[in-house]
Amino acid sequence: MRLGKIPLVIGMPVLVSQNFDVDGGIVNGSTGILRKVRYSLNDEKQRVLRSCIVEISQSSGEALPNLSPQQIPIIEDSVELRFTH
Repeated sequence: MRLGKIPLVIGMPVLVSQNFDVDGGIVNGSTGILRKVRYSLNDEKQRVLRSCIVEISQSSGEALPNLSPQQIPIIEDSVELRFTH
């Protein structure tokens, strides 16, 4: 089941929900600010999210090429949800 569209707004707060880089301080519960959204177009010319750039002030790892310190790429992930009532 697909939930549909989730609004992403540059500058909005985000919450990391998985341990991404424990040594670098990017863990479940880390908070950040959405800085950039990267997408591609599918066959129907709809935008499909590929990654986001999130600034996480408590991160301590080295900066990646073409990113400022504390800017972290978050790649696409899928989660299956089941609703029962």
